[in-house]
Amino acid sequence: MTTTPPPSSAPETQPAPYYPPQPAGVPAKRRNAVGIVALAVSAVGFLFACIPGALLLGWILLPAGFILGIVAVCLSGRVKWQGLTAIIVSIVGTIVGFLVFTFVVATALSDAVDEARGGSTTVNEAPADAAPQAETADEATTDGPTGTREDPLPFSASISNNDWDVTLNSFERNGNDVVMAGNPFNTEPGEGTQYVILDMTATYKGSGDGSSMLVQVEYVAADGTVISTWDSLVSGVEPTFGTASLLAGASDTGKQVYLVPSSLDGLIRVTPGILGDEVYFRLP
Repeated sequence: MTTTPPPSSAPETQPAPYYPPQPAGVPAKRRNAVGIVALAVSAVGFLFACIPGALLLGWILLPAGFILGIVAVCLSGRVKWQGLTAIIVSIVGTIVGFLVFTFVVATALSDAVDEARGGSTTVNEAPADAAPQAETADEATTDGPTGTREDPLPFSASISNNDWDVTLNSFERNGNDVVMAGNPFNTEPGEGTQYVILDMTATYKGSGDGSSMLVQVEYVAADGTVISTWDSLVSGVEPTFGTASLLAGASDTGKQVYLVPSSLDGLIRVTPGILGDEVYFRLP
């Protein structure tokens, strides 16, 4: 008798292992081409801003780098540091450019003023009759007069700057007769006043055209009153100084007439050029 084996039991099913969900990875930031361009433009603009001759180009590039840097920072998913660096470089470059521009303008103005004033005025002739000056232990004096109101040059001295050589030739203390003979319509000097006549020469050394009118000569009274030839408007005393147009090397020699106090205790003040140094001379 055949025995039927009992049916085999089905294998037990094992449960599938549990894996917790993994967090999604953060995508890497991509290269920021706009930031690279912004940084390059700002760096080049910074360099140009430091060069006086290329300052304008620097001021064009720096704002462009600043704007590109802002755009680069605003792009999502892109590297930010180039844009931020470009913004910082453009701001610092603008400040540096402003300082360079200020320096250039200040230098140009200084050169223009120096050219207009003809440079420093020097004394050509060291006068032999200059009065010696007392020297104290606390204050050392110079070898001769300095040409200030307190320490005027002698009449025989001559002065120079880059544009002019000026020499005082003669001084007529009582010019009343000469003035009235030159033109009877000239104003008669009042009580306590009289005409004086200064003869002088100015030689032009500058570039281009010059005019002896730019050499200002005035009489400064003891009380500080400044008297010019325009105060009396005398005519007929020839030749008149201050009306010549000159080229380099040419000179104007002529007379200036002043109506001054009869005490004749003033000084002659010469300004060689509009912005030249004021130099004082004693009367002879």
